[in-house]
Amino acid sequence: MKFHKNVNSSVIHKAGWVVIDPYTIVRDGFVHVDSGLIKDIGRGSCSGHIIDHGPGALLPVLVNAHTHLELCALKDKVLPEKGFRNWVENLINLRNSVGTKNLKTGAINGVKELIESGCGVIGEISTLGLTWKIVSNSSLRGVWFREFLGNVLPEEIACNENKLLIKSIAGHAPHTLSPELLADLKNITRKKNIPFSIHLAESEDEIEFLQTGKGKWAEFLSERGIDFSSWNLPVETPVRYLEDLGVLDENTIAVHLIHTDEKDFEILLRHNVRVCLCLRSNFNLHNMLPDLAGMLKAGIKPCLGTDSLASADSLSIFDEMTFVSKSFPSIPPAEILAMATLNGASSLGFGEMFGSLTPGKRAAFVYVPVNVSSRSGLLHALVNADFKGSCKTILQ
Repeated sequence: MKFHKNVNSSVIHKAGWVVIDPYTIVRDGFVHVDSGLIKDIGRGSCSGHIIDHGPGALLPVLVNAHTHLELCALKDKVLPEKGFRNWVENLINLRNSVGTKNLKTGAINGVKELIESGCGVIGEISTLGLTWKIVSNSSLRGVWFREFLGNVLPEEIACNENKLLIKSIAGHAPHTLSPELLADLKNITRKKNIPFSIHLAESEDEIEFLQTGKGKWAEFLSERGIDFSSWNLPVETPVRYLEDLGVLDENTIAVHLIHTDEKDFEILLRHNVRVCLCLRSNFNLHNMLPDLAGMLKAGIKPCLGTDSLASADSLSIFDEMTFVSKSFPSIPPAEILAMATLNGASSLGFGEMFGSLTPGKRAAFVYVPVNVSSRSGLLHALVNADFKGSCKTILQ
């Protein structure tokens, strides 16, 4: 996939199909861009400075709402063997051994892979704080989350409300954070009205620890010198625990949610919590998938992430959509594409700028060389990566 940045102020982009959003598609369409914003969408002939991309489709840039670029250097090095606790331990040891320079190089290559695979908006999770400059120097937009663990609130936490790239906070997970620190971190983001991300209900080790205060994860924390004796365990479920702590609201992004039930869905929906799913990572690490069909039935609108290259084969949201389509064949392709565009942009707080090709939004889209004759065929091709040849990511 190629990256193309056009500096001409007023440009008309034509294609065989224009996907305004997953539910609104124009055949033989064009996108009129002026000064970096979408001015108009139309069909048929037009005049001006025209770029005809071909018979394929223009669609909004994809949104990868949860990724860990710091772990790109660990691709194919961490095997999901002997349980989640052992995988985490191996990951930490490998991350420490490869060195900062290699981690940064991997992250730079990860940014390139994201853009070349049609992504323009991200939710980047950084535990070590190494990727802020890398992301901010790129064309990617979205939220950079500095992730925290343990019991102690750091003395200084920098956040910003930059229009195109927000610097915010992520709490790692309820089984790695004290309830006091978790609530404090959330309150910092709440005061600034910016997104807060947290891994939630991902592993069996997490569930055992939260519901009993014992098990493999308890041993892991003790070995690392983390005192959890005051964490008010046990709790009923991770979702209900966060509700009790007051962490759930419309700016909270809950990631993974493999171990959830209908009551959890009701709680998430009641608090307007954003949900991000990383299904390839879930399958590779846990041989399990979240109840996506149940979430959709409940009214939740999930978005998609890839997690890291330590647990997924690529950072491509096209690949993620393909996995979703094959794993849940009853879910309509339009719903899957919405997860990768509209839902992702909205979850990260960028719904007014990205997620659809509508007038007033930023000119950020992807050209995909599909060869189809119907709208249903187009949607099927997009969510199953059923196309060949190069694609272009267009940002103005």
